[in-house]
Amino acid sequence: MKSDEKWPLNGDYADSGMPCCLDEELLTMAREGKLVGIRRTRLDLVQDWIDEGISAEVICKRLTRFNREVIMAVLEAHAEEFPWLRQCSFLEFGSGGRAEQVLGSDQDNGLLMDISPDEDELDECTQSIVIALDGAGLALCEGGVMISNKEWRGDFETWMHRLTSWLSNPAEKGSWQSGLILDFTAVFGSQAAVQEMRDHLWEYVRTKPIAVSLLIQELTDYRLPLTFYGSFITEREGPWHGYLNIKKSVLAHLTNSVRILALKYDFPQHNTCDRIRQLIQAGHVSDTHGQLLLEAWEYLQRKRLEIGLTCDKAGIPPHNYIKPLALPSEEQKQLKKSIHAVEKLVRLIQAGAGL
Repeated sequence: MKSDEKWPLNGDYADSGMPCCLDEELLTMAREGKLVGIRRTRLDLVQDWIDEGISAEVICKRLTRFNREVIMAVLEAHAEEFPWLRQCSFLEFGSGGRAEQVLGSDQDNGLLMDISPDEDELDECTQSIVIALDGAGLALCEGGVMISNKEWRGDFETWMHRLTSWLSNPAEKGSWQSGLILDFTAVFGSQAAVQEMRDHLWEYVRTKPIAVSLLIQELTDYRLPLTFYGSFITEREGPWHGYLNIKKSVLAHLTNSVRILALKYDFPQHNTCDRIRQLIQAGHVSDTHGQLLLEAWEYLQRKRLEIGLTCDKAGIPPHNYIKPLALPSEEQKQLKKSIHAVEKLVRLIQAGAGL
């Protein structure tokens, strides 16, 4: 893929909010190994977008596009040294695959390969790529979901066997993997090959009751982070005593629930908000409930973006914790509304509604 080819993201991206000719600048920086300054550019862009009052949904889509521009520049620069890389497709999983990245989003990637390069050269290339991306502000994945890990690269058949095995056997995967591996897209290479793999995987899940049941089981441990009397349930000890992890406790359940329904009804959308709108349009979720879910997603993601900027000023890594009792009363009400909207969706899916 040439450096000036853009993979379209889901939704309307006519106004990307990006500086002109950024891709050419990124490619030059990638060739020269000078991507460290991209960290500052990313932070400044997000701050500007927030100051302009742009929605969190649009900001996350713009930020994902920015990160993909960085990835494409790094891959293009490496393809000049390793030409066989042009015969591979670079996959983005999870929030990157859904165009929902925030500040601090780490690498979740894989490599779909039509060739078999020298193993030592492959290791050298993939290690160099993930290190370059880390230097550009896309942190290394603590779980090892990166092309430098042999488990996250292979040909079409290898990928399908691997992914379906993870999805059908709970002993072979972590609880996080099913959600992460179901949302992916191509950033570099053949979009068609990656779409074919995604279509095969989604069809496998949709036609295998055990796979769907395992996805639903991941929701069974959901605990509403509110007491019977409406008080927030927060961390009881440790450095985050009195805080609530909004990603783990609320947002992840919203994302997973909406994904299950998207699987059920075979929606083509990747993005959670786009999926919710389709659910509303198709009548699978009421308009009132759907709007509450969209508001919940918007509120929670905006908080994560704001946390990322605050952490940068404090010189600490981004996190997903908020202290509910320190929030203004209106925000506390919004947080509770978000939690209740997500809980209602989780309970409907657990009860088999629409499934």
